[in-house]
Amino acid sequence: MIKIFLLGQFSVTGKGGRCADLHTRRGTELFTFLVLESGRTFHRARLAEQFWGHLPETRGRKALNTELWRITAALRAIGMDVATSLVRTQHEVGYARQPDHEVDVDHLNTAADIVAAEDPEAVSAANLERIERAVEAYRGDLLESVYSDWCLLWRESLRANFTEALEFLLLAAMGRQDWASGLRHGRTLLALDPLLEHVHRALMRCHYHAGNRPLALRQYAHCEQILREELGVAPMDETRRIQETLLAVTPRPSRAVEQRVVEAPPRQDGARRSPAQKVDLALANINTARGWLEDVSQQLRGGPSKPA
Repeated sequence: MIKIFLLGQFSVTGKGGRCADLHTRRGTELFTFLVLESGRTFHRARLAEQFWGHLPETRGRKALNTELWRITAALRAIGMDVATSLVRTQHEVGYARQPDHEVDVDHLNTAADIVAAEDPEAVSAANLERIERAVEAYRGDLLESVYSDWCLLWRESLRANFTEALEFLLLAAMGRQDWASGLRHGRTLLALDPLLEHVHRALMRCHYHAGNRPLALRQYAHCEQILREELGVAPMDETRRIQETLLAVTPRPSRAVEQRVVEAPPRQDGARRSPAQKVDLALANINTARGWLEDVSQQLRGGPSKPA
């Protein structure tokens, strides 16, 4: 199995875990470009212009030929069948993916297809696992030290796919009430971009339902601080209303406490909601939150409730 890692620290490993030594940064860029454009071939003159455009045309072509020779030798040394993997004709060069090649970017592309086609609350376990695998494969941005136009475009595209996969996993975790996974994915998203206010709101909900209202409120404080420092704005009304809801209700018991409580079976007619259900719906639908605050607080404290 040949494993090609383009995300984060670049590496190509083959038989016995041997790592290909491509010798130069330009060789790494060239091979990365060919792998990303798998299935396509490119005229040698175009590649020479793209990667050695600062050189005269003749010298650029010679530099391309030298680098291709180095890449071929390095990949052959780790057991790659370069005769079929690297398409090299007099005029064109390309990369052809083989069944025994595993490329980390492929996992991300598969995840992007699933995210575009499926509902996070109805996604199958198999597809959810594929997206998790893609997120794990994202060890960092594409060739972080390279600022060529072609690389910047690919880097931003792959990073966007990674972000969308994380958001999908966050919604899927919240849909199945897996608050721990929701917190994990939400924190990863905020590490990428701490200004994602909707993710702060999701983490507030996850903390609350995990039984930790103080952390939910602290999440709001962190959101408020970073928005003011970075953008000079206050949190959105929707975010503030979640905070007001959390301040108004009694903290939820922890999961361990909830498991020790024997709850009455839910009413089948749906005429009344339990306190926890009202809080959950209030957090999910902020427009109705204010109307439930007083009622929910009284019920959670054991006081009389108003008719639903």
